Amino acid sequence: MSTRTITGNLAADPESQPVGKTTIVKFRVIENTGEYRGGEFTPHADPTTHFCSARFEVGENVAASLKKGDAVIVSGREHTESWGDEGAKQYGRVIDVDAVGALLNRATVVITKNPPRSQKD
Repeated sequence: MSTRTITGNLAADPESQPVGKTTIVKFRVIENTGEYRGGEFTPHADPTTHFCSARFEVGENVAASLKKGDAVIVSGREHTESWGDEGAKQYGRVIDVDAVGALLNRATVVITKNPPRSQKD
């Protein structure tokens, strides 16, 4: 797996999915990509969609803090996943999120610290 850092906007509100004793929060980030040619930035015709999956505290905080359209920076480990039935199987790149933050060049935030977890958690 390789580490990726992306910036973009949430395509929809994050979705929480219980899995065993934990919850996985899934969200999509739309990134406007492009390239520099001859010293000028040329945007690609279509933006890139990144599928993201966050667990534990980072997932809980994403679900509680972010909504569709929010500008974010996401860092995590990227890998390929597959889904669907045999014969109709689809593949896509997924980022297992290590960290998420607001893009402060496009938004302001108010930080609220989480209360400390007890030793039993």
